[in-house]
Amino acid sequence: MVANALTMKIAMLHVLDELPVERIAEVLDFALFLNAKGRHGSVAVPALTLPTVPATQLETLTGLVAWGGDAVADTERLYEL
Repeated sequence: MVANALTMKIAMLHVLDELPVERIAEVLDFALFLNAKGRHGSVAVPALTLPTVPATQLETLTGLVAWGGDAVADTERLYEL
């Protein structure tokens, strides 16, 4: 199918008129993604850097948290306030 930009934009508007608002938001999100990708060549994914500690330091945390309790009773008390 050969079409110029104006014809494609008009066709897109007709399609958008038939979509619910949630789907239009998805189309907009995708269009913004394509626009960003076109400007930068690719979409950059930020690097994730996690702080780490040696396992020997983690051993000192053993026993700091007491296990047990009654989650149901705690929740009921919370909602009785």
